[in-house]
Amino acid sequence: MTEKKVPLITSVKTPQSKVLLDPKGFFVIEVHKDRIVVEYYENVVKNDKIVSGNLQKVFEGTHADALCDTIARHLPELRPEHYLYLGRELMKAQQAFDNNTTYVQGGC
Repeated sequence: MTEKKVPLITSVKTPQSKVLLDPKGFFVIEVHKDRIVVEYYENVVKNDKIVSGNLQKVFEGTHADALCDTIARHLPELRPEHYLYLGRELMKAQQAFDNNTTYVQGGC
């Protein structure tokens, strides 16, 4: 087998000002005593700006991986970055759920 050189890419966090919002919608995540609830809202746009959302789907569960899998199956059209953000946030939500601590949803 021939050795192939591949680039080594150093990770860099995208600044908040450079984040592209998903044109499809957004999520609101809450941790309750008995479950994690994820609400999905379709964007409401006025004058080319997202001003609010219309609730479209509600997901619930207790494990981030199952929630991620389920959401991806039901919302296949989201931006890849949105799935990555959702995975990070759901892991934080699961940690709060498992440890009975407060969860605050972070920004992009």
